[in-house]
Amino acid sequence: MVRTVQAGQILAGCGLADRGRDVVERVWRLVAPRSADGLDARRARTAALTGLVTMRLEADPSVLGPLAAEMVDLQRGIARDTGETAAVVDLADALGIFARVASILGRPDLMRVALTEQYSLEQMFRGSGAQERLKRIEASLAQLQQAASKDLVVPGMGAWRIRGSYLDLLAEPSPSDVTAGGFAARLAAESRVTGQAPGSRPPADPSVIADAAARLDHGISLAEADRIVEADRVLAELADELSLYDGATSDPARRNIRRLWSAALYQRAMLRDRIGHCDDAWDLAWLSVVVAVRRHEGLLHGSATEREALVDAVTHMVDAAVVAGAAGRHEDQSMLLSEAADRCADAADPRLRRMLGVALHNHAAALLERRETTPAAPLAERACAIRRGLARLDDERTVWEYANTLLLTVLLAVDRQDWQLAVERLAEVGPLLVALPKWPEAMLEFAAGLVREVTAHAPELVDQACADGSWPFQTWTPQA
Repeated sequence: MVRTVQAGQILAGCGLADRGRDVVERVWRLVAPRSADGLDARRARTAALTGLVTMRLEADPSVLGPLAAEMVDLQRGIARDTGETAAVVDLADALGIFARVASILGRPDLMRVALTEQYSLEQMFRGSGAQERLKRIEASLAQLQQAASKDLVVPGMGAWRIRGSYLDLLAEPSPSDVTAGGFAARLAAESRVTGQAPGSRPPADPSVIADAAARLDHGISLAEADRIVEADRVLAELADELSLYDGATSDPARRNIRRLWSAALYQRAMLRDRIGHCDDAWDLAWLSVVVAVRRHEGLLHGSATEREALVDAVTHMVDAAVVAGAAGRHEDQSMLLSEAADRCADAADPRLRRMLGVALHNHAAALLERRETTPAAPLAERACAIRRGLARLDDERTVWEYANTLLLTVLLAVDRQDWQLAVERLAEVGPLLVALPKWPEAMLEFAAGLVREVTAHAPELVDQACADGSWPFQTWTPQA
């Protein structure tokens, strides 16, 4: 089959386009109904798709999107399973073809994804041919960057092994009208974390897990020391390797692999977000959530192991939501914060109660920033109740968090001109500000601004609070 397709492409290249197209079309009609379970069958289907898409680019491009995406997905699977250099080269070529299809379909977002991944693959090779291809890709990326006015991030050279399905990418609306699906649907559609697939490499033993844990700690230490490039490389290579062990290892060892894999992805996402690479950080952060949730699935409810896995999963959700907000993915931000809150809603573990407070507060703040104050208010009130129960004077962080949410409820009350509630909540904040000797300067300035605004708009209510001794700001001097 492969050679027949190649013969058709040669005929087309020699000027016999109709004959070449006829050969490729006949091969596709023969291959299309068949399953592609075995390696040989996948090679045949991939070759037929590659020839078909290439031949139809000029004649009938409107229907090529799914065919081109399937071509990339199949070729990625072959390259991942065989490890053959030739298969990786073919994947780079397939990505280039997909980028051309995306251009015809008017999807510059998909062009950007395909070309940046193709570029990362071409960097693996030396020689004049590879250098020429890199130059062509750079020119295309430069045009995309100029048109979109946004940074382009090239994934690490091992990222191709864990990249998600291009069929899934194609099914997503373009960024101009994105609407995110529910968490469960998004999780079910994620193809980068699959079940056990033995045969690709030996399963992980305790020495592999210990080595991975040490490498993770090393990557974190490098990031904390601002050795960004080295940290990024260590974390990328670790995540790449753990993704391969995930398919080869069964439980319970696989849960340890997923714990480390999700942590490596999470740490790299936070690193990429820190240096302003929001889109790249989002993809890594989302995958860290998926891996963490899959690790949590199937654990005995209420066990220490299950609680630990849930804490990790919810932490990843909350921080991935921050990355989503920075990337302008507001629907994803709300989706993750809602899911985190739902998963912690009935938890008694103090760590999960704290994460519930964080999720609710951050969701309310995000909605307020988008001027969606009606749904923000009950979230802030719920966060306030959670954090009130957690605040302890011997743990400054819990007091800061409670005060911060109280100030958020004041801001929401001011927005809807509920001056009575604003005065009451400021009265609650006052003793907290006095109780601790030091506060973040930005929080103090924010509190002082709210005090001035409420005093200006509701002097009678403030006077009444002063008279009954509940207004603590007459003699308070902020100490940053």
